[in-house]
Amino acid sequence: MTDRHQAPYVPFRCSKKTSDLISQIAKEQHRPKSEVLRDLVDKGLSATGAKVEEGELYRLIQQAVKETIQPQVERLAAISAKATHISGAAFFMSIFAATRDGSPAEQRRIEEAAGSARELGIQYLKLKDRDIDAFLKEGAKRIIDESEEL
Repeated sequence: MTDRHQAPYVPFRCSKKTSDLISQIAKEQHRPKSEVLRDLVDKGLSATGAKVEEGELYRLIQQAVKETIQPQVERLAAISAKATHISGAAFFMSIFAATRDGSPAEQRRIEEAAGSARELGIQYLKLKDRDIDAFLKEGAKRIIDESEEL
C-alpha cells in the first residue's frame, strides 16, 4: 500500500446517494471513507480488467486455455478409446486366426500367451504412477518366460 503522504490526491464528485452509501460502508466497517473509496476503486479497476493482481493474469490465461482445449482433449480421448477397442478386437481376431489351423498343443500355447497378454493389458489399465516402459518390459519378459516353460 502506498504511503498516503506520497500518494497523489485525486478529488472527484459523486451523487449524494453515492456519498451517503460510501459513508454508510465506512461507518459499518469502522474505516475512513478515503480507505473505503481506495478499496472500491481498486476492486472496480480489477473487475474491468484495467488492473490485474499478481497471479491473476496467469489464472485468467490458464482458465481460457483450459476452456479452449477441453473439447479437443475430450475428442482425442474418444478417438483413443475407439482405437483401443479396435486394437483389442484385432488382437483377439489374430489369436483366433493363429489357433484355427494349429495343433491342439499349439492352440493351447497361443491361447495361454494371449491370456497372459490380456492380463497384462488389464494390469496396464490399472496403472497410476508407475513407469510404463518398465512395466511393459517386465510384462514382455514374463510372457516370454511363460512360453519358454511350455
